[in-house]
Amino acid sequence: MSQVSDRHMMVNYMRGVYKVLEEDWQKSAKALGLTQAELHILWIVSFEEDITISKIAYYGLWDVSTVMQVIKRLKEKGLVELEKKNDDRRISYVYLTEKGWEKQKESADFNCQVYGFLQKWLEDGDRREFYRELVQLHKDLNKHFHGEDFVDWVEDTGKRLHKANA
Repeated sequence: MSQVSDRHMMVNYMRGVYKVLEEDWQKSAKALGLTQAELHILWIVSFEEDITISKIAYYGLWDVSTVMQVIKRLKEKGLVELEKKNDDRRISYVYLTEKGWEKQKESADFNCQVYGFLQKWLEDGDRREFYRELVQLHKDLNKHFHGEDFVDWVEDTGKRLHKANA
C-alpha cells in the first residue's frame, strides 16, 4: 500500500472509533442534563484539590476561552464554584459544589461501546499482549503530542480510580 492510502485508512479508522466514543459520551452527559464538555470538566475538577482554568484547559485539551465558557455554564447550574486565593488574586480556582459531586458520581456508569467491544475482543487470550502494546502506543502518541505532564495526569488519575473501585 502507498503512504497516501495508509494515511487515509488510519485517519478514517481512528475517526470512526472516536465518533463512537464521542456519541456514547454525549448520550451519557445529555442524560444528566449536561454537555460532553461540562461532564468532562466535572471529572477533571473531581481529581484535583486545587485546579485553575488553565490546568483544566491543558488536561481537557481545550483553549482557555472554551473552558471559561463551559465553567460559566457549570456555575449557572450550581455545579462548580470559583475561588481566588489571597496570595494571587488573578488566578481563579475551580471546585465542585455538592451538587457537582453528585452529578459527577451519577456519570460514573456511562455506557462505552468501544470499551465493551474491547473486553469481548480480549476474551481471546492471545490478544492481551497486542492490547498492552496498543495502549502503550496511545500513551506514546499522547506524550508526543500533548506532553509528559498530560500522560502523567492520565496515568495518575487512572490509578486513583482503580484504587477507589478495587
